[in-house]
Amino acid sequence: PPAILSSATQNMSIPPHHKFSAPEPGEIRKTSFKENLAKCMRSPSLMSKREAAKRKWSAMRESFRLNRIKNGIQSSRLFSPRSERRRRSADGGSSMPAPSPSPTTRYGLSPNEWTFAFDHVITDADGRAQFTKFLQSEYSEENILFWWAVEELRAIAGDRPEFERTVQEMFDTFIAADSPLAINIDHDTRTDIIERVQTKTSDTYPENIYDRAQTHVYRLMEKDCFSRFVHTPAYKEVAKKLSLPQTFRFNGRLSPC
Repeated sequence: PPAILSSATQNMSIPPHHKFSAPEPGEIRKTSFKENLAKCMRSPSLMSKREAAKRKWSAMRESFRLNRIKNGIQSSRLFSPRSERRRRSADGGSSMPAPSPSPTTRYGLSPNEWTFAFDHVITDADGRAQFTKFLQSEYSEENILFWWAVEELRAIAGDRPEFERTVQEMFDTFIAADSPLAINIDHDTRTDIIERVQTKTSDTYPENIYDRAQTHVYRLMEKDCFSRFVHTPAYKEVAKKLSLPQTFRFNGRLSPC
């Protein structure tokens, strides 16, 4: 009878995977690892620590830059011809050293158009600024900050006290495990740097102390982050300014990854 059928239907349990109703209010939805990571990176406490670390590092960089300019001006007054001093004065008094060779040349990377474009983006001031903004949106700007810090570190290698002070500051900012701007490098490289810094002798602070870590970060940005950056409007603007390729094709794909 209909009454009996209705009663049986009401008492019949339906397997969970057959239910298609909307989640009840307050029900917790399972989130992916990427969503959990993004939520963690946006937590107020961690964001505050990251911003504090970036402000501290920016202040240190500005101090190093001013010291290099000051030393350069003093050197020019002692050794440069008067015309050279006038030229430097017209340039704002800056004696910043010439940029280091591109990573393509230094590390013997394949000179394809992808690496060519990446090198030009990160060594151009505007390109690097746009790429840094993109990395900030992915909460990974420590990579480009560290890469550029190593480039600047080479410029002060001749001033041993300042060099060692900068090495220590970079260690505290980018290498120490508890740093909010710690870079993602392999265990062996990190361990080697930690041992050298903790020993702290003239022999353990070679000029290339961070080169291996820089190479690791460079390739991480080139193969991973840059492959997403090239699809953004910001890259299109940079590419137009620097006359770089707008698209890349690797075996029928638009990126090497």
